[in-house]
Amino acid sequence: MSTVLPLSWASPVEERAPTGWVRYRGSLAGADRPLHLHLGLDGAGPPFTAVPLQRADDGSWVGEVPDTGGHVLLDGAVATADGEWDNNGGADHRLWIGLDPVDSHVHVRTPGLDEMGFESLRVALASGGMTHGLVSWQDNAFVDGVAAGVPWLTRLVWVSPGGPDPDEVRRRLADGAVGLKLHPSYDEYPADTPALDPFLRVAAETGVPVTVHTAPGPSDPDLIRRLAERFPTVPVVLYHTFLGLPEGRRRAARHARELPNLHLETSWCRSEEVRRLIDEVGPDRVLFGSDAAVDGPAHFVRTPPNIELVENYNTSLLRLARLLEPDVLRAFLENNTRRLFGLPAAVPEPAAVGEPVVVAEPAGAAEPVPAGPGRARVALAARSPDAATLFADALAQAERVVADVTADHLPLPTPCADWDVRALLGHLLAAVRRAERVARGRPASSVPAVAVVDPRGRWASTFAASARRAREAWAADGAPVDVPAPWGAVPAPAGLSGFVLEVVAHTHDLAVATSSGRPLDEGLATAALGFAERLVPAELRGESAAFGEPVPVPADAGPYDRLAAFLGRVPS
Repeated sequence: MSTVLPLSWASPVEERAPTGWVRYRGSLAGADRPLHLHLGLDGAGPPFTAVPLQRADDGSWVGEVPDTGGHVLLDGAVATADGEWDNNGGADHRLWIGLDPVDSHVHVRTPGLDEMGFESLRVALASGGMTHGLVSWQDNAFVDGVAAGVPWLTRLVWVSPGGPDPDEVRRRLADGAVGLKLHPSYDEYPADTPALDPFLRVAAETGVPVTVHTAPGPSDPDLIRRLAERFPTVPVVLYHTFLGLPEGRRRAARHARELPNLHLETSWCRSEEVRRLIDEVGPDRVLFGSDAAVDGPAHFVRTPPNIELVENYNTSLLRLARLLEPDVLRAFLENNTRRLFGLPAAVPEPAAVGEPVVVAEPAGAAEPVPAGPGRARVALAARSPDAATLFADALAQAERVVADVTADHLPLPTPCADWDVRALLGHLLAAVRRAERVARGRPASSVPAVAVVDPRGRWASTFAASARRAREAWAADGAPVDVPAPWGAVPAPAGLSGFVLEVVAHTHDLAVATSSGRPLDEGLATAALGFAERLVPAELRGESAAFGEPVPVPADAGPYDRLAAFLGRVPS
């Protein structure tokens, strides 16, 4: 397990323009061949530059990057002369020129490259140019072990009414942790419960902030406000600001304006939402965080984008760098978190540039392979079908399954406990009609949740006509940026992804109920499961909620069984 970020600045912030020195300690650092850093400026765009690296006395490689003046960041990959690349697992390396960003919200729960694995986190932070992260997970002991000896991670202590003991919290804070982490949704308690007061008193005594997951239900900002009001000297950070509909973010922002000890963190917020929060609350009260690496090593560079299916973190931050004044950007990406949590400023290790040990060019060495950053970004960020393509494919599949339904099937039970085949068919038809209405800017509520099924058996032609209109509506030019989905106003790609999930899941339900032998597209199920993991949080589960708790499945379960199980249904 590597404890270093592979590419970093060797020059302090004030010495990075018009040129600056970088240090490389990545997977090619042990090479006995010349290395070059291939980079692009401000989003891996031209002009591309190949910077020769020299081996320094400590075994790292250093090089001077030219022409950094007037730019905000570098994206790069390191290569040998014969074409061996370190492009950070396909995510590339990023360095910010005028600041050393801190991610105020990261997690780690396993060692490897899976979601929330340590190696995933290292790759993700390196791809976003983050120099430090505030890390937490429910298993405090595991986080302690991972963060030990890792200079770019600082711990938070995860607490809940069930523990740990306040004295243990004090010990962890004395041992280097810089704040507390609450997750009312995950640990199932209301955010304003008095059972948290002993931990808030510890925070008040030790002068550390408390971070709190926000979402509908037990993590609602209104409840967190009540907690913050009881402890006005404790800084309280609302993680995500609000992981839900925009109205929740407006409430969170209002609470932060009215309570000076409330701060907002912006993971999963679009760049325009971040800018709005800064305008509403002030530039000294908004912190950057990413929730890395819940989306694995591609967390910052995911394609299709993972922030409301509109942006990924790297595109979002580059947009903010172009929109915000430099001092506001620095406060958001670095200074607010360092100040609030008492993190020292980054101090780069100077490059040993006096007498570097230079590896001689072998005779007849090839020129470095010409390529810009991202040349081999296939492993992590290969483009998947967009939501519109998936929607069209899902509708085509649904049409085929609906065409197989006969009158004898209508009274049969389905995996949806309250619906027989007739009702499920009506709901699937209604979902497609709602998708069309939403694409045209009309509310989903204008269509009943369950449409009437033609008793004369013409449901196949009726469904096909509705599917055609829905496809055309979403393919039309001038589609709205935000749409009135059944669950509220959301970005159009997020709204469409919800309809993809609904059509794919219910098509499978219908196929199971009618014992259809027609094969279903597993790629659609995989995509729908990915959407479900973003759109179906814990707050929407339970006996009275839209979805049940996830059902265990065997390790070799297929995509449709995994999708059904995630939505709380017993797989077929």
